[in-house]
Amino acid sequence: MSDALNVLVIGDIIGKAGRRALNQHLPALIDTHHIDFVVANGENLAHGFGTNAKVATEMFKAGVDVLTNGNHCWDQREFMDLIDKDDRYVRPMNFSAFAPGRGWTVQQSKRGHRIAVMNLIGQTFMGAWDCPFAAADRAMGEIPHDVSAILVDMHAEASSEKMGMGWHLDGRASFVYGTHTHIPTCDETIHASGTAYQSDIGMTGSYQSIIGMQVEGALTRMVKRLPQRFEAVEQGGSIFATKVSINSSTRMASSIERIHIPPA
Repeated sequence: MSDALNVLVIGDIIGKAGRRALNQHLPALIDTHHIDFVVANGENLAHGFGTNAKVATEMFKAGVDVLTNGNHCWDQREFMDLIDKDDRYVRPMNFSAFAPGRGWTVQQSKRGHRIAVMNLIGQTFMGAWDCPFAAADRAMGEIPHDVSAILVDMHAEASSEKMGMGWHLDGRASFVYGTHTHIPTCDETIHASGTAYQSDIGMTGSYQSIIGMQVEGALTRMVKRLPQRFEAVEQGGSIFATKVSINSSTRMASSIERIHIPPA
């Protein structure tokens, strides 16, 4: 088995526009970039709010191997049962100890590598979650030593907290990356240790929007400060993703590349 392992990380997939874009382009992306493993954040898959079996199955069929989550984890109530039955889903490790599901999983890549995926949620501007740093340490102690890569989705608002996690797991994780803010950052880097880092992968969805939601409702709430129902934009999805090449023997990254496919 080759030491080279190519993983593709996709940020928050927003509703129908994001799902359509991935259905259209992900299989070709996998072939063109020789991708062995795909992980995506699925907390906005169902109309922008949560995940259900129908939309998740659609993404798995398109080529996604693991779906991570975030603060919209329980928006679709059926997901509380679904996450306990299928270990291709993870939710933040630092959720309540009573939360169903798991904070990390190990899945097999297309060429037989064992890939660990960990999910965390930030505390700054995000709510009263348990400490993500302590949760990360706990997960690192539980993940089997024979995995070829460790990918960490830090679902957080503050870039500083995401960067903090990148340094906290420096030399231990293969790729630490941010989701949640829906805006791609151009700070992709590889630390001297070999740990890759990016503050936010960005969303896969319509950028003719306000973070994937229809402009009128979101803007009305900002301007008039009155409750508004948010609706995900359904057309014109862009893909933002990041490809990382990892040495499966050392678990350290050798290259990192942002990928953008604009709407057709």
